Amino acid sequence: MRPTLEELMQSVGCTKFPDRWNEIYDTVMADFEQRECPLTDPAYYEDLHKTYNAFPQYLDIYKQAATEVAKSRPLSRVLALLVASLSDPQTAWPDAKAFSAPKTADDAPDLATDMLTGLAICCQIPYQHKLLTERGLPEDVICATVQVLERGIHEYAKRHNGTPGYHLLEWFQRSIHGHLFRIGRLEIEIFAKFSGRAQVFENKQGEHIALAHDIALHESGFALGSKGYEDEARSFTANVCENESVWVGYPYNGAGFVERTTVTLPKSEWRKVLEYGDPVVSLHIPADGRLDEAAVDKTLAMTKEFLKTYFPDYTYKGFYCGSWLLDPQLETLLGPDSNIVRFGKRFHRLTAKNGGNAVFGFVFLKPDPQSVDLATLPESTRLERALKSHYLAGHRIYEFKGYFF
Repeated sequence: MRPTLEELMQSVGCTKFPDRWNEIYDTVMADFEQRECPLTDPAYYEDLHKTYNAFPQYLDIYKQAATEVAKSRPLSRVLALLVASLSDPQTAWPDAKAFSAPKTADDAPDLATDMLTGLAICCQIPYQHKLLTERGLPEDVICATVQVLERGIHEYAKRHNGTPGYHLLEWFQRSIHGHLFRIGRLEIEIFAKFSGRAQVFENKQGEHIALAHDIALHESGFALGSKGYEDEARSFTANVCENESVWVGYPYNGAGFVERTTVTLPKSEWRKVLEYGDPVVSLHIPADGRLDEAAVDKTLAMTKEFLKTYFPDYTYKGFYCGSWLLDPQLETLLGPDSNIVRFGKRFHRLTAKNGGNAVFGFVFLKPDPQSVDLATLPESTRLERALKSHYLAGHRIYEFKGYFF
């Protein structure tokens, strides 16, 4: 007897799934009951690897997980639903974002459950390869971009005591759809949108100034509602105003805070060059090497050439990053010669509302900051020692947004 969609999701411990699944459920289940789900066959992954060299590290884990899922009728049904969603490029990304994968506890792992999204994303590999091939990318770049999907197993294992599973289904849609590439020391994301709450202006001498726009601010000039900046007394809202001759607004300072005194920019001397929603190249920093200046400089040069060669149709306004690595407090903690600090200084910083928790997930690999006992955090690196001491003292490291041209 076929369960209802709600019964099926409850049986596997899935708390969030796309509303659209209510519309496709009966059709997908009828097909599943007739043909099963091909992704429960280990041979499916053998064929993918043979065709695309997709799994240089974890082929055996994919095959074993497929075998385990095949033993569970409910998980096989959910896998069939995921495949139906991800096989359609129009629904893949929003459905991946709307799906919360079932999870098992670290002390009771289950490969079938923990690898479910890792199996499902494999149905997108042929589409990914075709898309990148049609773009004219060289085969080595295509192969590396396909193989990056395996990283989901590595990232999951880091956070779950080495146990295999899959992490970042929604994140890897950027790679599937040709938006994210590893170039040199960084990952570059194209077709990204500038999300800083600012309008950026340039004068005839090439100088830049950012005016805060559409943002509520604590009296200090930090984004209101951020952890430690919730007090609304003397808070203010910043917007850029303009008339025929000038722009008027509250400027960001070098630390990324917003000043309370407005400035006036004559339109005869200044022009707007960047605002919310504009196309940018977003920079992401993999945690697998030194972030030295020479490596970043080389990466940026390679990125510009890569985009010019393979994405000449993508006109971007500048480079963007949103990260805890941009917090100016890091200079005090790590010193001015730190590679992290030097990387952050490339950017014009902009405050953004956040809880100051990103370091727990990215540095200490603790996805739930509420359950972290600060005293037990590791101190194996200079960075870990500095961050731990900072948090034990009652402070936080905040995520800033930043841009450069």
